[in-house]
Amino acid sequence: MPKSQHQHHYVPYYASHEVAIGDRRRTVAGVLYCQQNGLNKACAHVALRSLLALHVPDTRVTYSSLNRAASKATGPSNPAEGLSVQQIEKILTEFGVGYRDIDYTGMSLPERRKLDYQKFVYAGIESGAGAMLGFRFTGPKAKDEHHIVPFFGHTFNRDTWVSEADVGYFRVGERTRYTPSEAWCSSFIGHDDNFGPNFCVPRLYVHAKQAEYVVELLRPDVRYSGVVAEAAAVDYLYSILGQINDPANPWLRRLVEYTSQQKVVLRAVSLQKEEYLAHLREGRDWKRHRELNGLCSLLERLVAKTVWLVEVSIPQLFPANLRKLGEIVLDASRAPTSKRDFSTFLFARFPGRTMLLRGVNGGKPSFLTGPSHILSHTQLYRSRSG
Repeated sequence: MPKSQHQHHYVPYYASHEVAIGDRRRTVAGVLYCQQNGLNKACAHVALRSLLALHVPDTRVTYSSLNRAASKATGPSNPAEGLSVQQIEKILTEFGVGYRDIDYTGMSLPERRKLDYQKFVYAGIESGAGAMLGFRFTGPKAKDEHHIVPFFGHTFNRDTWVSEADVGYFRVGERTRYTPSEAWCSSFIGHDDNFGPNFCVPRLYVHAKQAEYVVELLRPDVRYSGVVAEAAAVDYLYSILGQINDPANPWLRRLVEYTSQQKVVLRAVSLQKEEYLAHLREGRDWKRHRELNGLCSLLERLVAKTVWLVEVSIPQLFPANLRKLGEIVLDASRAPTSKRDFSTFLFARFPGRTMLLRGVNGGKPSFLTGPSHILSHTQLYRSRSG
C-alpha cells in the first residue's frame, strides 16, 4: 500500500513489490499489507511479514518460512493461535533482522511507564526499520484477547502544543534534559489487518497498562536502540557544551542557551555509512555554505559502517524549518558499555565547530576542536523515500 500524500505523514522507507495483474507485471512501491486467515497465519504473522518485507526479498518471507522459524523456538505449535514472544524473537533472528524488544507481562504500571513503549515504536519508525506493538483488549467482553500491529511511519505536526507545554508547565527539573523529536509526533502510521492499511493511531491511544509487548526493529548492523543512542548523545552534548560557546556566532549562542535551559531538541536516526556521507556532503547552511571537502574526507575515514546520527536543534527551528544546529555521530555497529567511556562517540559538528574525542580521564572527556564551514543551521536528514 503506498503511503498517504498528506503533507504531515512521514514514512521513512518503503519497498518495491512486483505484482501480476492478468498477464502483466507491475512494480508497486509501498509497505506490504497482509491479513490473517486463522489457519496458518494470525495477526503476529501478518505484522511480521509487513515489516520483514522492508528488509528482505519478498520471496523469502512466506508464512511457511515464518512458521518453520517459530517451531525452532518452541517446537510445533498451532499457527492459528498466534506467536509467542520467543517465537517472534526467533523469526527475527532467523531472517537476520536486529531488534530491541520489551515484554511487559507481569510489570507494574510504574515499571511500564519507565519503559514507555512509545519511545521504542518511534525509534524504530524514525530509522525506517519499523516497530510492532502488542496490546491486550479491554471491556466487558474481552477474555484475555491480544492483538499486534506493525508501524512504519508517523505524523509530524509543527503546531503541536505538547512539546512546549511538557517542559514549560509539567516537567521542570533535573530529569528534563532535552525535548525528543517524538514530541511533535501525534500519531503512528501502521496497518491493522482487522480494519485496513495506513491507519493513524494516536501516539498515546493505547494506555501503558494495555501494552503487552513492543519490538523496535533495527537496520542492518545496528547493535543498540535509538532510545539508548539519544540518551548517550544528550550526555555527550552536556560534556561538549563548555567548548562550543562562541559569542561571535549567534547560532552557537542560541544552542548553548537552549541546552542550558534543558530545551534542546534531539532526533536519532540510524544510517548506513554511505547514507550519512551523502547527507554530510549535501548539507547547506542558511547562506548556502557546504562542508569543507577536506573535513568530509577526514570524517569519511572516521565513520563506522552504521551510525546513529543524533541531530541537535532548538524548539523554534526544528518544527518550523525542519532544520538543525548540529549533530552527534555515534558508532551504531558496536554495543555501548555500561560505563561513561564515550566508546561509541565518533565526532560532533556544530556551527563553525567539529569536535573529535581526545581522551577520557576519570570519566571526563577532552576534545580536539577543528573548523567547520557550516556556520548556521542545516536541513534535517530525510530519507529519499520519505
